[in-house]
Amino acid sequence: LEVPAAVSPAQSNRHRTAAGPSHRRAQPLLVPMVQKKYAPAEGTPTHTRRMSLMSETLARGALTGTAFPPVATCPDFPLATFFYLDQVPSDADLTHTMRKIADFARLKSRVVPDTSRKKHNYVWEEVVDIEQTLMQHVTRTEVGSETELREAMDNLLVAPLETTRPLWDVCVLTLKADAPWTPSKGGPKKKPPIVCVRVSHAVGDGLSLVNVMNHLTDGESGVLEFKRRVPTRTNCVMSYMTNPVKILDLFVWLFNCVYAVLAAIATPVGKRDSHTAFYDAKEVVAFSGNRKMITCDGFLLSDLREIKNKFTCTINDVVCACLAGALRRYDETIAARNTASQKKSNFSKNPYTRAAIAVPFVDGRPKDPAFLCNNWTFVSLVLASGPSLTIVERLRLTKKRCDLMKTTPAAHAVSALNVVAAGLLGPAFQSQTIYDFMSKHTMVFTNVPGPAKQIKLFGGKPVRDMTFAVSNLINQVSVMSYAGQMGFSLVVDPNKTPDAHLVGTYFGEELRALMGADGERLGTK
Repeated sequence: LEVPAAVSPAQSNRHRTAAGPSHRRAQPLLVPMVQKKYAPAEGTPTHTRRMSLMSETLARGALTGTAFPPVATCPDFPLATFFYLDQVPSDADLTHTMRKIADFARLKSRVVPDTSRKKHNYVWEEVVDIEQTLMQHVTRTEVGSETELREAMDNLLVAPLETTRPLWDVCVLTLKADAPWTPSKGGPKKKPPIVCVRVSHAVGDGLSLVNVMNHLTDGESGVLEFKRRVPTRTNCVMSYMTNPVKILDLFVWLFNCVYAVLAAIATPVGKRDSHTAFYDAKEVVAFSGNRKMITCDGFLLSDLREIKNKFTCTINDVVCACLAGALRRYDETIAARNTASQKKSNFSKNPYTRAAIAVPFVDGRPKDPAFLCNNWTFVSLVLASGPSLTIVERLRLTKKRCDLMKTTPAAHAVSALNVVAAGLLGPAFQSQTIYDFMSKHTMVFTNVPGPAKQIKLFGGKPVRDMTFAVSNLINQVSVMSYAGQMGFSLVVDPNKTPDAHLVGTYFGEELRALMGADGERLGTK
């Protein structure tokens, strides 16, 4: 999948200066190694490491139980990946894979407070006997039906990680012998055995953790197929000054940049999204204590690429356009079910629906697979969910908005807002700012590029399929590619978002409609 990335040339220059020649030296593929530039500052004990602002914010959430203010009643949620296997892995199989986890400094370190520092109050402290304590991270759960399995998987999305050890764990889910199995809509893709690997977001972002997955594979690693966007080069100033059309384009771009920055800064204090079946704008946004994972049917990446080439857009454009259409149809379906006496039937006819999209800052990342970081932020994308749009019109409007999002400094504005909130006004103000930003959106959307071919884990066992899911303050939609397919999961409050599996059904119908539509070259302006 193509990952939209926010890139800062200044950030890249700083990294090249700091890295020096060692950054340009070719390193063996997927052989973790900790270089001097990642080591602790001089005078710091070798078993501790400082954190970036983003990692410290996430680590504080893991240790204190939440990154949000008390009004949110929201715990810290781990990132969870469910691996579907053919055989139950033994303790030896699990240990074989977990030994490779210890190659990563953050995965063999726990988070500890450090009150001696003025700004960085949490540090990574290495667990020196990690090899002897690996099995403490493992639990095994046996279920007697598909219903029990879904309940166990849902619990794994909200149960906190143990904070006295490195912030990850492994749960092996198995099915009792002769247990009945009745698949349900939105349920797991396949029967157990399933291995769930949970890790704190403080350890790293999506691009970093994909490196971990590649290193854990047995034999040949799963090759990743995604492109990191490179900023396009602009023409010289004189070419703009001598061409009236380019002068107009320049002013339009400058206006869009100013608007994007102001919109990003104003989002926490701005208006909420419209009231829809997927977002309850009439109540205070808070965690209800109830979350359910909805697993949707996968789709062929080759179909997505066919649409991408036919309409000269990106795969992300296609996914966001189909998601917008699916949410619109879901809204209409739920509204038609409700009676006139039900207040929630009063959905907006022309909704203002936004997704908080996780965008990585790619520039400045070293090629060292052992380097884990949280170099990302959220940006707002207004979904093309208007009632009278065709799927091609949705795609055209989505591409326009995504192109604007990629070419303006909105991501850097949100990142700067987080720095100001945390660095100058303290953690309490920062957590309130995060809550104000997130609660204004209908959902969080994340896109994780997975291995392009089947991988083997846990003693050489083939991974038949995998599902990535994470719970959140608001509804979460997660997309992950694996072995030529794209699957996506939803984590929702089932009481407020009933029959959420319909979103996946409608997504597939929107995708097929695009495949059958006449292609056209969508504009870039």
